[in-house]
Amino acid sequence: MHFRSELGLTFIHVTHSQEEAMALADTMVVMNHGRIEQSGSPHEVFNRPVSEFVARFMGGHNILKSSQGLMAVRSDKILVSEAARGGQPGLQADLMDVEFQGSFSLLSFAPKAEGAEPISVMLPEHLANANWHTGQTYHLQWAEADSHALKPSIHQSSPIAA
Repeated sequence: MHFRSELGLTFIHVTHSQEEAMALADTMVVMNHGRIEQSGSPHEVFNRPVSEFVARFMGGHNILKSSQGLMAVRSDKILVSEAARGGQPGLQADLMDVEFQGSFSLLSFAPKAEGAEPISVMLPEHLANANWHTGQTYHLQWAEADSHALKPSIHQSSPIAA
C-alpha cells in the first residue's frame, strides 16, 4: 500500500520521468504544450497510448505506418523469425544491431519499406541468445490485438507527465 493511501491524501506530482510517474500514480496525465494528450491509469497509458506523442514519450513502442495511418506496437510484442507466419500482420526488415541489456536484448531493424523508421524488438534473454546475423533479413510479426491506431498529436515537443 502506498503512503498516500494510508494518509488519505491526494497529491499532484509533476515529473518528466515515465518510470517515476508510473510507479507513483493512480491516474497519470501526459501533457504536450500545456494540453492533455492522454490521461488514465499508468497501465492504460503505457499499453494503449492514444497518440504518436504519448507512444514516443512513454517509450517501448514502435510507430509504424499502415494503410489506415500510424499505429503503435510495443517492442516486446514483436516476434522475429526467418520465415513469415500466416495470419499475422508484419513486415520484412534487416537486422542492424543486437544490444545485450542483461535480462533481455534489444534488436534494431531497418524495415524494407522506403522511408520507414527503425524498429526495436525486445527479446528475453533465453530468446536473445539465438545466433543473430546483422544484415540478414528477418520477418517481424505481431498479433493484431497488440497493435492499435494512433491519433495525431496536439504538438510535437517536450512533454510533462504527472
